[in-house]
Order: sequence, then C-alpha cells, then structure tokens
Amino acid sequence: MSCQINNYFNPICEFRQIHPVIKGQPLRTNDPGMMTIRDALNGLKDCLEDEYNTFRSNDLSVQISRGITNLPHVLYACILPPGQLVPNGIYTVICFDVLGRGALVGCVESKVTSKGLKTVQRKKGPGLLSIDVDGASERTKYNNVFVNPKEFYYPLENEDALDLHIKESLELALDFLVTPVNVKNVNRDKR
Repeated sequence: MSCQINNYFNPICEFRQIHPVIKGQPLRTNDPGMMTIRDALNGLKDCLEDEYNTFRSNDLSVQISRGITNLPHVLYACILPPGQLVPNGIYTVICFDVLGRGALVGCVESKVTSKGLKTVQRKKGPGLLSIDVDGASERTKYNNVFVNPKEFYYPLENEDALDLHIKESLELALDFLVTPVNVKNVNRDKR
C-alpha cells in the first residue's frame, strides 16, 4: 500500500479503547474531544481514496461513518463501486470493533436493504465475539452482513494482509454486481 493505513487504523482503535460504546452514554459529535476521531476517520478516507480510487476499471468512492448529533457506535469506512450506496448496495467495508480491539473487513450487503447475498452468521446469540461490530439498533448490527469476514487486530502491523483482503472483497463485490441473478446461490466464503 502506498499510504500507511495503520496511521489511521490504530488511532481509531485506540479511540474506541478510551471511549468504548456504553449504552445510554452517547458521544456528541460537537464535543471538542471528538476532533481526534474525526481526523483519523478523514485520514482513513483519504488513504483509501488514494489506494482504491479505481479497481478493475471501475471508479470507486469512499464513505466514512458520521453522526449528526452522536458519534455512531460502529465506526466504518466503505469502499463503494459505482452506483452503490451505504444504505443500499454491495461493497467492501472496514468496520471497527466497539471496544477498539480491531476491525472486521470484507464484502457486505447493506444492512438496511438486503441484496440476498449468502452471508456468514457470526453472531447467533448473546455470546461475545473477539471483534464485535453490532451497534445499538437493529439497523446498525453489522456482524452478520459479511460474505467473507476477516478480523484484523489492534495494533495493525500487517498492512499487506489487509490490502489483499480488501482487494479480494472488492473482487467479490464487483462480481456480485455483474451477476445479480445468481447472487442468492453463491457462497464465496473462502475461509
């Protein structure tokens, strides 16, 4: 990778370690203490835009989590193929653990508008996951929307493995978008 993604990945994890998600205690986006996380997320966005601006001759865009009043419980960066939106699409995402232990990365379908992909059921009950990307509401529970989830732990030291998995996930997303009729019958989990 030409940009140093760990310069953003690790500070985002560190922020969540200091400010874990606590039910009923939202973090206000206008709080001056939130500047560091905004800077880290914007830096990650810039880094991903530089690294993945095109893929297989497709122009890609990057969207990061933003809160209007409160910081979202699950911080993320989505790499979107043309025509895809975070609430309605198939794309690649880096979702950060709610306690700052790392991130879950892979090809996903939108939580809001399911596309019928065969996803991996990571969370089946109240048990704990080593990387948890479920938010507070049903619309922000992301553990089970991944086709090929892979956990990356803090501190991120192997950027090459992350880069490879992002590229594999972009391949999957673009393949699903080219052949939408067969989406429900394809399981691309390569674990």
